[in-house]
Amino acid sequence: MQRKLLAGMLLLGLAIGLSACRGFFTQAPVAVLDWAPKGTYEAPITITFDLSNSQDPDGEIVAYTLDFGDGTAPATGTDVTVPVQHTYQAEGTYTATLEVEDNAGKKDQDSVVITVMAPRVYFSSDRNFAWQIFRVKLDGTEEEGLWFGDITPALRWNTRDKLAVSFFDGADWDIGVADVSDLALEHLNTQTYSEIQPTWYHDGSKLAFASDQAGNWEIWTVTYPWGINSTVSQLTTQTPDWALAPAYSPVNGDLVFVSSKGSGGPANGGSALWIWHEGAAAPELLYDSGGHDGAIDPGLGIVAGLPADGGLSTPAWSPDGTKIAFTSDRVDGQGGLDIWILDVATATAQNLNDYCGGSPNTSADEFDPWWVETGDAIAFVRDVGGGAYQVYLVDLTTGNVRQLSSAADSIGPAEK
Repeated sequence: MQRKLLAGMLLLGLAIGLSACRGFFTQAPVAVLDWAPKGTYEAPITITFDLSNSQDPDGEIVAYTLDFGDGTAPATGTDVTVPVQHTYQAEGTYTATLEVEDNAGKKDQDSVVITVMAPRVYFSSDRNFAWQIFRVKLDGTEEEGLWFGDITPALRWNTRDKLAVSFFDGADWDIGVADVSDLALEHLNTQTYSEIQPTWYHDGSKLAFASDQAGNWEIWTVTYPWGINSTVSQLTTQTPDWALAPAYSPVNGDLVFVSSKGSGGPANGGSALWIWHEGAAAPELLYDSGGHDGAIDPGLGIVAGLPADGGLSTPAWSPDGTKIAFTSDRVDGQGGLDIWILDVATATAQNLNDYCGGSPNTSADEFDPWWVETGDAIAFVRDVGGGAYQVYLVDLTTGNVRQLSSAADSIGPAEK
């Protein structure tokens, strides 16, 4: 009996020992962290982290922790097949670290380095005897030229990794897109008509732009990325009136544009803001002050063939999609052209001076606003006299204004 008891105890001990050995000899999981878009982009930049290549050779991953390296709360979960998105809000170099744990309690880590640039305003300048895209930090430093022959820059919403522009091919204006990291320009197509004022759909899957290819300025769209056989589609039919200056909302597919079609001012040679709500069968009039609203500038004449009462100025959405900054010659402004802020829900407009508590609008012309993606500032163009124009920035919290561009004519801060 004692021998049987002893044998049983030995067998039990052996089983426990073998179980412990199996735990001891199991392999650790392997953490693999990938991300997109790769490159150095501007804040705020949304990064998509891919954890799906993480694995466990002889078990399963039961938990993960992803530290973004910027002081924010880490992401945690159990399913590494689900991508994780995170927005870096400020300039810096961040080390993102993924830690995975398997069902045996073993862990592994993998890290990647994310480099984020400071936000910049993109604009056009003719300081080198031809229109050229420049960019400058919001404090007015590190101004640099990018490439020649281009106007109407447009940063892709949210990721801010692609820049669309209108470039001159020697006869007409075409649309091109460049990655902000390497600035290699890819052309949409070559034709005998003009395409200007590109704007990005909120998820970056397509662009809208103004074109005269149908014999009248209308709004057109094209999917992105485009290929050899990509086709463009006409969106608006405002003829015999015109449509210019499209701007997609950053939060949905609503598209605001400027047209001479309508009542009041547009019927007398003016223009008004129109909106095409996503999913709607047709656009509708959004705002009409009775004068020129939206696509109006002091007659720069950069693009041949624009309507006499139309210009390159483009409406600009606030990052939350609730307001639109636009140019108007309303008689109750500071004089000439001024920047106004439209509440989309109520279709009521407020002078930018009243909106920010400062004096960005003056007796000179202010036009072509661009809402900084952080939401707390608007860049715009001001006539500084002598037929010259410069880019300025107004802080919407303090009302303080500072000059960003430094030389020659500088126009068209980046539309997103």
